[in-house]
Amino acid sequence: MNAYRKLTLAALAATALAVLTPNARAQMLEERERVTFSGPVEVPGKVLPAGTYIFEAMENGHLTRILSADEQHVYATLFTVPDERREPVEKATIVLGESPKGSPERVEAWFFPGDSTGNEFIYQKARSSKDLASITGAFMRDTGRAAADTAKGIEISSKFVGVHTEHVAVNSGVAIAHALKYLVS
Repeated sequence: MNAYRKLTLAALAATALAVLTPNARAQMLEERERVTFSGPVEVPGKVLPAGTYIFEAMENGHLTRILSADEQHVYATLFTVPDERREPVEKATIVLGESPKGSPERVEAWFFPGDSTGNEFIYQKARSSKDLASITGAFMRDTGRAAADTAKGIEISSKFVGVHTEHVAVNSGVAIAHALKYLVS
C-alpha cells in the first residue's frame, strides 16, 4: 500500500506541474543565415558595406530582415518573392546580379541550405512600375491568405487547448481525489 501512495503522490505532483507550467508556444522554423561580403553589395534601397550580416526570412518568406553580425542593428527589412530552383541547394547561397558599371553588385536572392525555394528581392525598375505593382498585389493576396490560414490555425489550436485543458482538469480532480483518499486512510 505504501508504494501505491508514493505512486499516487508522484502522479499528483506531475499533474500539478503540468497544470501550473506556463503554456508553451509553438516555435516556427527560423531561416537565418550568416553571410560575409568581401565588397559592398546593393539590396533594394540600400548599399551594404563589406562585412558580415545575418539574413533572416520572415512572414513565410515574404520578408527578409538584414541584421548586423551581432544582431544589434537592423539594416533593412525588405519584401521578397519566392525564387524556385529545380533542386535544393546544398549550402547557403547568395545570388548576385549585374548592376550598372561602377555600382556595387546586387543581391538578387538568397537560399537557405536544403531549400529549393529561395527569397528573391524586389527591385524597382526605372522604366516601368507595372512589375512592382503586380508583385505588390501578389504579395497582398498571399498575405491575406496567410492571415486567413493563421486565423484558422489559431481557431483549431484554441479548440485543441480547450479540450485538453478540460481533460487535465478532470483528470487532476480524479488524481487529487485518489491522493486524498489514500493520504487520509
